[in-house]
Amino acid sequence: MIDEPSGEYYDYTITMKPERPWQVKWHQSLVYRIMHALRGGDGNIDELFLTFEQGLEVIKRVHHLTCGVPQIVFLTGWQFEGHDSKYPSWAEANRHLKQPQDATALDGLRSLIREARKYNCLATLHINMFDAYRDSPLWDEYLEKDIIAKDTDGNPIIGNEWGGMDCYHVSYTQEWKHGLAQKRIDDLIAMVPGIQENHCVYLDAFLGARKADQQGPISPYVGFSKEEEARTQRRIFRYWRDRDIDVASEYVIGIRVDRFVGLQPYTAAQADLIEDLPDSLYTSGPVYVEFREMPEDPAAFHERFCPAFLPWHYGNDLNARGEQQMADGTDLCIPALWCEDRTLVAYSKDGYESKIWELPPDWKDVARVSISKITLQGPEPVGEIPVADGRITLGVGEGEALRICAE
Repeated sequence: MIDEPSGEYYDYTITMKPERPWQVKWHQSLVYRIMHALRGGDGNIDELFLTFEQGLEVIKRVHHLTCGVPQIVFLTGWQFEGHDSKYPSWAEANRHLKQPQDATALDGLRSLIREARKYNCLATLHINMFDAYRDSPLWDEYLEKDIIAKDTDGNPIIGNEWGGMDCYHVSYTQEWKHGLAQKRIDDLIAMVPGIQENHCVYLDAFLGARKADQQGPISPYVGFSKEEEARTQRRIFRYWRDRDIDVASEYVIGIRVDRFVGLQPYTAAQADLIEDLPDSLYTSGPVYVEFREMPEDPAAFHERFCPAFLPWHYGNDLNARGEQQMADGTDLCIPALWCEDRTLVAYSKDGYESKIWELPPDWKDVARVSISKITLQGPEPVGEIPVADGRITLGVGEGEALRICAE
């Protein structure tokens, strides 16, 4: 077959680096998802949370609340009638999410991905290569070619139930043999080129077996073993990467025989199973949130973001310098190293009237700093304070985050 990537195991222990450098800095980005819509048990849309236009507004607000931190956003429910709708097909954008100014929903999706970059955000698609539903446009073809998991008598096996609908599964190896996994990927890139331009995608439930038979083959009818299916999963990772796309996924093990270290840069679950690895090789990030509505409460966002993300990002930056105290209980004052100018973010859960913080070593020439409250609309200036002996005396309100910039 033309363009046949290897299915061989990658031994990451030799270099402790990915097989090929990651396209995206997963270990220095805020990763989260936007849930646009859910389909119901009848296959039609059940709940609409955020249109594409509203999704962009979420991204803007997160941008403002984080002083422009790099974002990676998984757009979920972007297809057909919402999340988990009509897999294995990815061929249609969700018409319910169309923006008024766009001719089609696909135009709106492309626009969202494009416009998100203005806010240091890589927006990509949340998709699935394992699940299948009877109402999918691809069902008949996949059933006829024995790609849908079947028992030894040739009957489709119900693998699970999601949202009130029977969910079936795809044999990765059988789909690959027919060239249809490759076609699905290439057709999606052609339809939504922004995922290639942003160099990332997310595979939901990239499992290695059916939950009801975790040691047996996905499809007893075609009989490919778990090891053979894992070889094909490695081919899938490498096929995406050949197209300059990193593949994040939901699990580390996920009933699989391989963690896929060096092929999968990010997981949204089972973070405890990669604690032996550096974040630059395999990360889950310190916080993973889902937005189904606009963030309206800055204090609630700061409480989740600041204590978890700020020290994690600082520790993962190879250029980080300084031994100054950056935390005192739930009070923080940490360099925001993603900012172009010298910037600190101070946060307090309970608030305090006066506390002295030592500035980083590279702030020795700074005589004054400007203070801004971090809000949904961006930094709100509140004044300046002097620097004395490399220190500042600061007051922070309850649940408040402040941006401190060198003058």
